[in-house]
Amino acid sequence: MSGLPARRADGLPEPAAGDLLGHPRGVWMLLAVTIGLNFAFYGFRAFLAPYAADTFFAGLTKADALKQADLLLAGFGTLTYATAIIGGWIADNVLGEAQALRISLWATTLGLLGLAWPSREGFTLALSFFVLAAGLGIPLTVLVGRNYADDDPRRDAGYTLFYLAINLGAFVAPPVCAAWIGKRFGYDWGFVAAAAGMAVSALIFELRHRRIPGAADRPPLHRAWSTPAVLICTLALVWPCALLLAHPDALHVAVYVLMALMIVYFVVRSLLRGDAVQSQRYLAMLLLFAAMVLFWAWSLQGATSLNFFARDHVRAPFDYSWFQSANPLYILVLAPALAALWPWLDRRGLNPSTPMKFGIGLLLVALSYGAMVYAVRFLVGHDGRTPWWPLALCYLLSTLGELALSPIGYAMIGKLAAPEDASLAMGGWFFGVGVSYDLSGRIAAMTTHADGNALAGYDHVFTMLLYSGIGIALVYLLTAPWIVKLMHGVK
Repeated sequence: MSGLPARRADGLPEPAAGDLLGHPRGVWMLLAVTIGLNFAFYGFRAFLAPYAADTFFAGLTKADALKQADLLLAGFGTLTYATAIIGGWIADNVLGEAQALRISLWATTLGLLGLAWPSREGFTLALSFFVLAAGLGIPLTVLVGRNYADDDPRRDAGYTLFYLAINLGAFVAPPVCAAWIGKRFGYDWGFVAAAAGMAVSALIFELRHRRIPGAADRPPLHRAWSTPAVLICTLALVWPCALLLAHPDALHVAVYVLMALMIVYFVVRSLLRGDAVQSQRYLAMLLLFAAMVLFWAWSLQGATSLNFFARDHVRAPFDYSWFQSANPLYILVLAPALAALWPWLDRRGLNPSTPMKFGIGLLLVALSYGAMVYAVRFLVGHDGRTPWWPLALCYLLSTLGELALSPIGYAMIGKLAAPEDASLAMGGWFFGVGVSYDLSGRIAAMTTHADGNALAGYDHVFTMLLYSGIGIALVYLLTAPWIVKLMHGVK
């Protein structure tokens, strides 16, 4: 015997023995990293738009300041998900997954510290650096699976824990970074608190990453100078990225040009392949992609227009930033029940098809704005504010829609795409969230177009989201059987 470790089907070594609470020890390390990383991300995202409006756009009218802040956050989200495609390629081909994540964690920590600099130019450059560094962190999702053997039945449960870890970090972060530290000591210190969470994740990973299966493997383009080369390229791209953040119209055009190119690519691939079944699966994939983009454009109002509405127009016994914890709290409470509901329905032949679940998700997120329309039209008091419960109900319905749609999306893309296009299709799915950020920012900016009457602006946008969302959802619900046929047995 050579004594070499056994290799898996993907060429990586089998995970080392040794479990903790029923899962590999490496998974628990990565879950700790996940909590800290998402504490950082959702901690500063909770107050990013209001901070930018009050700090960098204070010289504008309030409506224009809110508009520019909404567009800045939309640009940030768009670039974060767009750079994930490039970061994933670098991790696969140049750095390796573990090294890419190491660099990402330490670099995003520095980026968050830079956001505390009270200069608009410095802030934009730091935000750009954070976006580029975050793109290298995409391997975290993959590394969770590396700790399980190919046929390990615990893999799905491991990813369930991963999903819960994301939302645990997201739930804790807004009260700490925004409501406590940010409000009491200044929001620049909120960025420092977020950076502390990222630094803890970076330190945990630094101490334990060598034990991850495949951590020592080198990708095909790896060289001794790969890490410094990637860092130099990252720094070189900071300025162009900052220009895109400063010019949202240019970023808007770039986003839709890239989306159009991606659609054209899959259409051409289908025609060249001459496979009618695969062509119809690509059509189904594009229809689900469109539903996903629209769902998140509606849902991501939580970070922009709904966040400003909570700050300026909701009467609550707690800081407005606490509403940013509503979505992860609902997920932590409801996800186990929804995870059990689908198999229960399946055993009785009542489990909705994937396109039907997408339609349900769209319908729920649309109805969430019904609560806001009701609040704006009937519940505004003499102080110009509404009770807190309609906004809490809005987040609840949106979260239920997310749980119906989001968890199955990534699995569907991997099954609908041809094997040789699977990675690109998954990258395109991530990019779709970036498109949603751009669209959500454009929608949020419309709340400021009502001649100084802020509540009228919100009423206009919330009504539009309610009725157009219901209409789109009905289209998907009615055409779901046809989309199922296009999928040709993929479930």
